[in-house]
Amino acid sequence: MQEENKMGCRGTIEIWNNAAAPTSAERPVVLYTHWGAKRMLFDLITTLGKEQRWNDAAYLSRMIFCQMVRNNLHSTTGFGILTDNVGDAEEEIVVDIDRQEVIRKRIGHDNQRFTFSELIEDESNNPDDGSWEGR
Repeated sequence: MQEENKMGCRGTIEIWNNAAAPTSAERPVVLYTHWGAKRMLFDLITTLGKEQRWNDAAYLSRMIFCQMVRNNLHSTTGFGILTDNVGDAEEEIVVDIDRQEVIRKRIGHDNQRFTFSELIEDESNNPDDGSWEGR
């Protein structure tokens, strides 16, 4: 196993409801990936691109998670659902249902803020390597 693969590529998508992100005592639903942080934004874009359930935290959370695990449905590792964030994520994405806003936090980068519509319409969010499958 290569050294880079020992640590993984951890990332989280935090789903906040009721205008709580991220200052309220309310706890988010946190979708965790051990290896897929680099793919999370594209999974989120794919899900939001359906333009359905944007106001329904329960369904939208499930839709995002299903997109994240689509090729690993029966695996016992690699993904999880939490109510607290992990401390060592390379990337964190905050999804605020009430404000319909996404905040992207990456190590070594300034935070980026998008509305749901801006995120799915911004072509710069699509990778140049062709790995994004589209909406």
